[in-house]
Amino acid sequence: MKTAMEVTEHTLVETLDGLARFTGDGPGVTRLAYDAAWREAHRWLRERAASLGLAATADAAGNLFFHDPAVKPEEPARPVLFVGSHLDSVVRGGRFDGAYGAVSGMLIAAELRGAGKLPVVGFVTCEEEESRFRAHLMGARSVLGNVRAAELDAVVDIAGVSWRAALEEARAAGCAAPLAAGEEPFRPPFRPATMLELHIEQGPVLEREGGAIGIVEHIAGYRRLIARLRGEARHSGTTPMRERRDALAAAGEIILAAESLAHELDHPAVATAGNVRPAPGLFNVVPGECELWLEVRHPGAAALDAMGLELGRRCRAIATRRGVEVEIERASGEEPTPLSPALAAEATKLAGELSLPHRRMTSGAGHDAMEFARAGVPTLMVFVPSRGGISHSPEEFTTPAALFTGYRFTRELARRLSERGAA
Repeated sequence: MKTAMEVTEHTLVETLDGLARFTGDGPGVTRLAYDAAWREAHRWLRERAASLGLAATADAAGNLFFHDPAVKPEEPARPVLFVGSHLDSVVRGGRFDGAYGAVSGMLIAAELRGAGKLPVVGFVTCEEEESRFRAHLMGARSVLGNVRAAELDAVVDIAGVSWRAALEEARAAGCAAPLAAGEEPFRPPFRPATMLELHIEQGPVLEREGGAIGIVEHIAGYRRLIARLRGEARHSGTTPMRERRDALAAAGEIILAAESLAHELDHPAVATAGNVRPAPGLFNVVPGECELWLEVRHPGAAALDAMGLELGRRCRAIATRRGVEVEIERASGEEPTPLSPALAAEATKLAGELSLPHRRMTSGAGHDAMEFARAGVPTLMVFVPSRGGISHSPEEFTTPAALFTGYRFTRELARRLSERGAA
């Protein structure tokens, strides 16, 4: 295979290690959209791309594109092959989630520069995790031009900083292009004909089965609910148990009800209580208020809807029985998303040719790939094993050999698609 350069296992691991240096305080990696660590990582990736002979173009949202300098972003009608993932992380997350696919996309674009009919463009989305802003897949949606101007002011972080203000700080640091005028602030610099996202599995299936490659043909959807419970704050020493309207106790029962719901439905249904905020939060006061964050996931649209409705019903029944008021807000959600059957079939064939243990599978986690697939872009995800199935944790780990196997597989798939050209 003739390439502009050759990436080794050492190159891949060294680049991942370099990106992991850009993090906030604490263990693991904390790199939130547009924060200082994110901006430093953004600059480092641009410099690294230049050293590989690539141009690095940032769009108005701070998404990055690594491409042959001969492929101009001023020609958005020209179709390209996207390979990449996201730059941001959860708080105290792992060093591979997002970063592995982002770095691999850059390196694959360098190896395949000028090699096929369909140019290969590595991409890095600015945000995917919702760890700073509660707005789903900001990066992928902005790459595709699916964001309205009003959202830049409506979306804020926990400190009240808007998407627009945070983006202006990144732009001042040279990490984003100017916004376009009008209702569509993000104008896509490239048109993806196909999208590939290489990612660690974040679950135990491949490791348990001895698989090298997961070919993802479906991504589960989710519903996120915020239950706000209002009881009565009273002295903990003088209020008899049977006369209490304890908002936190009601939240505890709801947490167990969510867990029971998922157990009743069995795999692949899952339910999680991710945050509890009682008030006033004192030893000697029965909690009068509590905010509870709940999430359900399922790859089936009808099953997901039924789970969300049933969880809401159980929340209300528990609150009524305990004499506590409840208000349920649907905070966000994603629909289950099928990926490209044709690409999955091609990837399965390639894995067989390369004698790689593989399986087709569903992703329980959401990814940038969902937004591309929903936009009509033929899309595929490739997974590699995660040790112990651990992710969103400093303990997240995949062996260098497994990382490089996934890289070589995705590079070969991208090469074939590039040589064939746009459909």
